[in-house]
Amino acid sequence: MRMSATGSWVCRLHPTAPLDELEPTCLPETWNRTVAGIGIGASSWAVEFCHELAGLAVDPDILALRRAEAVEELRPTAEAVVMEALVALCHGRPVPTTTVPPETTRQIARAVRQRIPLERILAFQRASHARFSDALVSEFRRLVPADRQSEGLSDLSRFLVDLVSSFSLACSAAYAAEEQAWLTSIDGSRRELVRTLLRGDHTNLDPAKALRYELANRTHVSLILRRDARDDDAESEGLDRVAAKLLTRIGATAHLVIPSDDREVWAWGGFTDPRSAAVRSIPVVPGALVAVGRPSHGLDGFRATHEEAKAAARVTLYSAARSRGRTVFFEDVRLAALLTSDPERAQIFVRDELGALGHPRESLLQETVRVYLECNCSPATAAARLDVVKNTVVYRIRRAEQMLGRSVKEQQGILWAALHLVDVVDPVESQYSA
Repeated sequence: MRMSATGSWVCRLHPTAPLDELEPTCLPETWNRTVAGIGIGASSWAVEFCHELAGLAVDPDILALRRAEAVEELRPTAEAVVMEALVALCHGRPVPTTTVPPETTRQIARAVRQRIPLERILAFQRASHARFSDALVSEFRRLVPADRQSEGLSDLSRFLVDLVSSFSLACSAAYAAEEQAWLTSIDGSRRELVRTLLRGDHTNLDPAKALRYELANRTHVSLILRRDARDDDAESEGLDRVAAKLLTRIGATAHLVIPSDDREVWAWGGFTDPRSAAVRSIPVVPGALVAVGRPSHGLDGFRATHEEAKAAARVTLYSAARSRGRTVFFEDVRLAALLTSDPERAQIFVRDELGALGHPRESLLQETVRVYLECNCSPATAAARLDVVKNTVVYRIRRAEQMLGRSVKEQQGILWAALHLVDVVDPVESQYSA
């Protein structure tokens, strides 16, 4: 099917945003090939459109900060697929039937390692294709004169049907090949065994022998290391090597390091004497989150310390103040981890309890009230902790009470919990009055 005559309208696609505000996330060779094929305007239209397209795969109920990151992770493959389709459509080339773009291959590899089922990927593709089809038909009707639309629309429909069929088959084949390669690899088999142990499922293997890591008679400390998807220095040093260095630093006599995906590593350190675990010596790692569980003994402890590290890592996802380089100990955030097990309810709790006091710009008052409550409502003691004069504390407490509409001495435990969470949950400024 050749569409060079009727597909030339593709080159007239143009984004609504200025071109210099649209930064592609696909591979440079994909971008350059697309610009050469359909021009900068149509290529930028694809970038703009794919930001919306990637959002279709992201749970709308997750907090805004994490949702934005998830969209960024999916944009490269969305851009690559849409750009490849637009070039083929414009030049009358058949859609690829046996391969997927390298951006999609990488995304599939991450999905396999995270055990995201193929059905979920295909469901996203169907939703994406439906939205892409609607957008193309709409643009076709806008850009092509009415007297030339009949034949062109029929060709476009056939192209879109071929596209979804061919891409689904190619994607399924790529997933099957990647899954087979992963499960038969050393890293893959070790990861699946660890998952089995963490679930508490039975295995016929000797885990200690297969993992070369003693489980039953050791105290374990779990680390989770994660790099941000936008971190330009992600390749500076492998997270597996960083994890091994950290385990050595805290005195672990045995190491187990399991890649979760290309940006996350799970690690455990084993100790014969739990008193030798210098957990607090773990430093901040530039460009990475390090979440640390508490020392715990035996196979149950192997699971427990990992769950704590996961909870500590989860807390950072809800914090708008988090940095790319941060070390978080479960011991320090266990209350926040408990209270944010349902993040949406935690956010509502903070908003309802604090009202205007919960606004991000009121951080000074928030800290003062929290310290004041921790000092048994003593202005003098709170002033000493905050390194301010007593009258400053009194003034700030009065301002906070005006915002709350009540005394801070009422329901002190609930108020303190809300203040403890205000830096953890994702603030939404539109919820607060200006």
